[in-house]
Amino acid sequence: MGANLLTKKWCNLAPDSVVTIVTDGNRLDLATKIKDQILNQCSIVNLSSDEYVKERLLRLSPSDLVIVLLSLDTFVDKGANKVFSPFAKPKGLQAKYAFVRLDIPEESLFEGLETPKNLVYSKIREMERFNPGDKIHVWSPAGTDITLKIGKTSTCMHEIMRDGDMAFLPPSEIFAEIIPGSANGRIAVDVTVGQLYYMGELMGEFGLVNSPVILDVEEGYVANIEGGSMGRELKEKLFALPRDCRLLVELGHGLSMMSPTGIIGVDESILDTCHFGLGDASACGMHLDVVVMEPLIGEA
Repeated sequence: MGANLLTKKWCNLAPDSVVTIVTDGNRLDLATKIKDQILNQCSIVNLSSDEYVKERLLRLSPSDLVIVLLSLDTFVDKGANKVFSPFAKPKGLQAKYAFVRLDIPEESLFEGLETPKNLVYSKIREMERFNPGDKIHVWSPAGTDITLKIGKTSTCMHEIMRDGDMAFLPPSEIFAEIIPGSANGRIAVDVTVGQLYYMGELMGEFGLVNSPVILDVEEGYVANIEGGSMGRELKEKLFALPRDCRLLVELGHGLSMMSPTGIIGVDESILDTCHFGLGDASACGMHLDVVVMEPLIGEA
């Protein structure tokens, strides 16, 4: 069922189209499960053993489909990111292209693919009503109460409508830049605190929160952190980094019906959550996301 949701619901695959799944040793079992459910002609390309992968893919037609299902290890450490991207097709590829979020658990993948399309697009429309420069208010039952000004709003492609198009699946997020220095208030993180990397080095692993982690924000910067042992550890490690690592830079909203996992790449994509991003990775070498359940968002 999950494979049909992927190919038919989100990729609009024709019955005579050919499917190629690009995977690795870590994701081979899931790739095989998906292949066994697909009625179309389907083959698996294992980057761990197969050669001439790109040449094979370039022979596919615009109505065929490439599904990229990789682990983070293969994508980053083994260099697959030099060819495959979540946000752009490989150069010269004519086929449809579906990139599945890295390391997503099987259960989360199939949960996300079951999300009704109308919920995805209604959330996108809800957030697109705000314009660059608007001041908005974010509130949540757990205690989030913050105002900020947003910049440009962006989202990924979540459905392949035409031959040759691409999608990032399951539906991920719609996000807006936060205008530097504009945020004031409190963020009560009641879902997940992401991993803390600085200049490529893992500084801390957090995950699901047991009780809310509170971030107080003044003029765009996190000024204090409270909330049990996780809050203390986050404060210690974040405040040891340059001040710009504490700057609020992103407000995102999830688009898929999934259960919290503690994996930030999954949890920031959960429908009816929002996430705040700290630090610009390109500028200060760090980006940290924190996830909030059931936010209410409106003009301030």
